[in-house]
Amino acid sequence: MSTDETGRENKIFVDAQMKPVIERMNAVAAERGPIGSVPATMMRERFNEDVKGWNEDLPILDNISDRLCASSAGPIPVRLYDPDSSAALLPCLIFIHGGGWIVGDLDTNERSLRMLAKLSGVRILSVDYPLAPESKFPIGLNACVAVAHWVRENGAGWGLDTNRLAVGGDSAGGNLALATALDLRDAGDQWLQFALLVYAALSPESTSQSYQQFGNGEFGLGVDAMNFFWSQYLAEESERNDPRAAPLLANMNDLPETYLISAGLDPLTDDSRCLEIALHSEGVPVTHRHYPGVVHGFFSMALFIDAGARAIEEAASAMKSALIQTEGAGQQRP
Repeated sequence: MSTDETGRENKIFVDAQMKPVIERMNAVAAERGPIGSVPATMMRERFNEDVKGWNEDLPILDNISDRLCASSAGPIPVRLYDPDSSAALLPCLIFIHGGGWIVGDLDTNERSLRMLAKLSGVRILSVDYPLAPESKFPIGLNACVAVAHWVRENGAGWGLDTNRLAVGGDSAGGNLALATALDLRDAGDQWLQFALLVYAALSPESTSQSYQQFGNGEFGLGVDAMNFFWSQYLAEESERNDPRAAPLLANMNDLPETYLISAGLDPLTDDSRCLEIALHSEGVPVTHRHYPGVVHGFFSMALFIDAGARAIEEAASAMKSALIQTEGAGQQRP
């Protein structure tokens, strides 16, 4: 339940398929205790165990290969999802996983990325960037930017059409994806054609309406968890005001077409809403798809959450339109 400005209670819509998921999440959270009460290494082990159920009975893809990207930031592990190995060149989405900058790896989004590649016809390169707190801001971001530069300069050797490139990510990965696009723009490298941002964490501030409504952790992610994640990601308090860390502070001019996904029971929803407004005000083409009744993370739960499968299908359609079907695709933006 929530209350409006008059103090009256409003019933919150919860997707029927989400209810058992929320119950399990809350039971696990109660058993484990406060977030941050264990080392990052144990958090990663627990997270990997938690998401195994997301990635059972995986869809078959033409080819999947783990590689090392010899970027300017050093060798970065990546995973290439190829929906059609017979094609000499295909567009590429550089995808950055979520996990509060602390957890997650190349296995986290296995189902959603296989589905995205298969449905869109776009090759996807998933990035295993250095994690906090061992690698604080801006180390992970610099690694993502370096991978993007490497793909632009060398991706043809991996079958990637370097004139049809996109960047994307979920949650903390959405933060890194938008920050990567901003970094490239600021360097004069305006060759990205598309951005896919899935319930991205774009600001360390927790005063928005969606934080007030869903920040108590009743639906999984809460304000305490987000404050902890930001504290582990940033090395200095002053970095909360750095647009490379908190991209909502940046000017959004001259960014590529952007596709936003948000969840109805997510404290981060207003991050996407604020970004939509900022992009629209700068004339950047933007689509925002909001899915009521589902929690942060639903995009990866397509095996048992219909809204997750639908979100992937619709995102894949948008990617296909932007990178494959659009007349003149492959040309650098002016």
